This record gives sequence, C-alpha cells and structure tokens, in this order.
Amino acid sequence: MKIENKVTETIKKFNLLNPGYKVICALSGGPDSIAMTSILNSLKDELQIEVVAAHLNHMLRGKESEEDELFVKEFCKDLRIKLLIERRDIKEISRGKNIEAVARKERYEFLEKIRKQESANVIAVGHTMSDLAETVIFNLIKGAGIKGLRGFLPKRGNIIRPLFEVSRTEIENFLEEEGLSYRLDSSNLWKDFSRNLIRIDVIPALKRINPNLEKTILNNCETLRELESFIENTVNGILEKAKLSENTFSIDIQTARELHPFILKTLIQEAFARLTGEYISSKKLKSIERIVREKEFKRIDLKKGFTAYSDQLTLTIKKEEEQQTLYKALESVPEIIVTPEGTFEFFFSDVKLEREDIFCFPEKFLKEGIEVRYRKEGDKVKLKCGTKSLKKVFIDMKIPKLRRDTIPIIATKTGDVLWVPGVIKAYIISSKSDKFICVRFRSGTKGTDR
Repeated sequence: MKIENKVTETIKKFNLLNPGYKVICALSGGPDSIAMTSILNSLKDELQIEVVAAHLNHMLRGKESEEDELFVKEFCKDLRIKLLIERRDIKEISRGKNIEAVARKERYEFLEKIRKQESANVIAVGHTMSDLAETVIFNLIKGAGIKGLRGFLPKRGNIIRPLFEVSRTEIENFLEEEGLSYRLDSSNLWKDFSRNLIRIDVIPALKRINPNLEKTILNNCETLRELESFIENTVNGILEKAKLSENTFSIDIQTARELHPFILKTLIQEAFARLTGEYISSKKLKSIERIVREKEFKRIDLKKGFTAYSDQLTLTIKKEEEQQTLYKALESVPEIIVTPEGTFEFFFSDVKLEREDIFCFPEKFLKEGIEVRYRKEGDKVKLKCGTKSLKKVFIDMKIPKLRRDTIPIIATKTGDVLWVPGVIKAYIISSKSDKFICVRFRSGTKGTDR
C-alpha cells in the first residue's frame, strides 16, 4: 500500500483531521518530519486542509543546528509552505536539568504558541510505528503500567500523529522514491541516550526473533488502548457514586473491599490525580489497598498534605487541615455558643423538655462548671446501666475516628459528658423542684441519641 493511502486511512480511522482544519507540522528537518510534511501537503486538497510548518532551533549542535534551519527554509520554499521559526538556547535554559526533557518541553510550548498564533486546529508530529515500538520497550524496561505499555496515542489533545501506523523503513523508501533529502541529527547516534541504545542495538536484536516486531507491538498497543478504555469507564462509573469534592475523596469501605485489587488501585490513583493533579507511588497504593482489607483504623500520609485512612464506614483521602480547637465555658443563661458544627442555644425551663434536638440538665450543674468543647482523654458518660467512656461510645456507634475529634460536646469541668448531639445523652436524675437549663443544637450531626 502506498504510504499516502496508509496515512489517509490512519487519519480517517482515528479522526485526526476534518475538512477546513489548519495543521501545524512540527518540522525538524529529519526524515520523519520531512516525509510527514510532504505527505500532508500532497493530501491537502483531498483532505481540504491548510498546512503550515514550524521549526524550533534548539541551538544545541552549533553549525549543525544552523544548517538544519537553512535546510527547512529551502524545503518549505520548494513546497510553497508557510514556515515559522524560533530559536531557543536549550543548553542555557536547562542549566543542569535533563536536557532531553527540557528540549521536549520547550518544543511543545513553541508548537502550541504557533498553533494559537495561527488559529490552527492541530499540531502534527512525525512519530512513527517504529517510534512507538521504541517507546513501549523503553517504558517496559522502566516498569511502566498499562499507559506506558500502550505507548503514545495517535491523538492527544491538539497533538496528532499521522504516521502512527507507518514504519521507519516505509519512510526511508518513500523519501528515496520521491527524491527528498533530509537532515540527520548526529546526537541520534549517541548511545549514552537510552532511546538511541534501544533503537540501535535492542530493536535489531529483537527483530531477529520477530521480523514483524513493530507491527506486533502496534497491534498489542491497540488491545491495551481498548483495555485502558474499559478500565477508565469502570473507574469513572465508580467515581460517580463515590464522594469527590475539592479536598476529599471517600467511598463506602465495603464497596472498596469488593473491588478487584487492580480496579481499586486505579480508582485511588484517579481520585488522587483529580484532587492534586499528581500520582501516588506504587508502594503507597499497595499500602492503601492493605488498609482497605484490614478491619481496624489505619492512616497513611500522602504528598501535598493529603492523608488516606480507612475505618468502619469509609475509605477516605483527605487534605489534612490544622486541628481546630474549641472551648467555651457557659458563664450565664441565656447564651448562644457557635461551633464549626452548629449552634448551641441555652435557655431556662421550668420543666424538663423531652426532644431529640434539646437536652436539659438541672440548673445547679452550672455551679460545677459547664463547657462546650471537643472530646478529650478521660471523658465519660453516665448511663442507666453505669458509666461508659466516651471513646467506647464512639466505637460502638461506629463513628469514624477522625470525625470523633470534630464533634462538639457539652460536659462538666470534671469530665462528665452531658450531651453529644446526635450521639448520646447522659442519664441524669432530677427532682420536681429542679429548675432546668435546656440547650438546643441547630445544624449539628444527625442520628439517634441513646
């Protein structure tokens, strides 16, 4: 099949271009970019597209870089293609950083800048099926997951790869048949770069085992893309039912435990990425998976101030905030005390009111000292059947451990808990002559007092 026909099929198969599109061709002067730009230019009438070329001079190879720039100028002049050029001193910009990574970042920033400047729709880059094979092998060696093993995509955002299903050999044959010259980057021969070593030594060795290596990897990548899509759809469906806000992700613990380990870890990874824009290490993922399976409370510190923890009810990933403090002594009645969880309204009553949202205690308790605060060590509640620690009450009520520190309580200064709204009320013996102080709690935790 002619290479032009193959490129046309790839464009249609992956919906890379539509009629009326303006395309920025990333033109380095190398064989792949020369072939891509030439092919797209020859197809512009058939595809009803406009082609513009863009060249970034990295200024890394002195005279060689200058000659590359002159070469692409002549090439575009012959094809009557508009060419936009910019120079960036990558060596100066990188200053000790990974020069390949910096060059890649600068190149894509330049291309995106040109795309916007030209009001173009997409940027075409010359990555081939052979590049895909090298990328997959490189990622396999590094220990990448499914995304790494499926390699780069034929289309990602504004970036398209029309040569996605074309091999380097096909490119070389096309250039020879068309009589097109090109530039060779001498740095591509440096085996100090891992990718060059893979291309020069590893790929030829593997082709002795499988002459159709590149096509085989291309087919495997298609299978992995389908698998990736299936997993993404599955995880997105779970995320829709989970709770995901700006700083918190939580999911029912039983639901989490029933998920396949791979889906669970992918879910956690995706949730964390949505919260922070970053990813969790495989070691941390395994730790989170482990605490989901265990029955007791566990906490794991993550990056960017986030913590993962599981309890009897949920698996939660949350950004930790500074521990709030709450303490307010009841000096007189009537009184209103506002807390982060709701408002306590204290008032006098001649009778003991029996309502879920109101708690009453004898006025004489005021002399012992009444305070509104969070729980502390040693808190206890008097019940009909005896005294129980507040900690045990929270455990029996299956209140998440981190939630226990943010529930406001009313207690005496001696540590006798009188009321935890939505959780429990103390058993108090009163006489008919008692005058009562009653307190109403608005917008607090919901539940049944016992």
